[in-house]
Amino acid sequence: MFTVIAERINMTRKKIREEVWKRNREFIISEVTKQEKAGATHIDINAGGDPQKEIEDMIWLTNVVSKATELPLVFDSANGKVIEEGLGICNREKTIVNSITAEKNKINEILPIVKKYSTAVTVLTMDDSGMPSDFDGRMNIARNMVKLLGAEGIVQDRIYIDTLVRPISTEPMQARIVLETVRAIKKEFPGAHLCFGLSNISFGLPQRNNLNKVFFAMLIEAGCDGAIIDPTEPGMMNTLLSARAVAGFDEYCMEYIGAYRKGKLE
Repeated sequence: MFTVIAERINMTRKKIREEVWKRNREFIISEVTKQEKAGATHIDINAGGDPQKEIEDMIWLTNVVSKATELPLVFDSANGKVIEEGLGICNREKTIVNSITAEKNKINEILPIVKKYSTAVTVLTMDDSGMPSDFDGRMNIARNMVKLLGAEGIVQDRIYIDTLVRPISTEPMQARIVLETVRAIKKEFPGAHLCFGLSNISFGLPQRNNLNKVFFAMLIEAGCDGAIIDPTEPGMMNTLLSARAVAGFDEYCMEYIGAYRKGKLE
């Protein structure tokens, strides 16, 4: 099953931030419903509109979102206290903590939370020396983190690796390096998942949605089985379903046919 983490409820977005601060429950519920109908498997919550208000906003959002859907939630914050506030309200099967890195302070802060609540976790390939741009740097961090998490009782099925896409506008070979890394991780750690935020690939370029969708299809063929996306964005779920069918991950194209019958293909 492909993990579709719906990204719209993110308070770094001006409209979301404004409506949360108005405590507009109907607006947030509408955002949840639209994303679920579009094909989300998880709903991401990012309450990072203002660091001084992040905890209270996470509490409010989690209460609203958890009552609007039965989907598992993804708690998205750089602050472990904020994540734990959300988990204290709603911790369903397949809940994900977003995210942990190989930075020592992040391991010390986030790993105990993941263990305490038995959640899944996204792993960003970043350490105390920064974010590597090459294949070897990404792979070394992925290996070290899978080993560390495994030693702490976190099985590969609860690990979602994000090798951190960089813009092709400034680093033209980044897409190829990421695809190579995806294939290597799937071969070395077949039980782990790969989950990407796509949009950085097209940063600084026009008609970004075209590039995002093409790269999405390429990632799926390489073995990616998760993404943080806006499932309501035109063509995005169509790309996902089409790519999985063509790449042989949708047996007898049943997901694709089912989506067509429900009128979900454009």
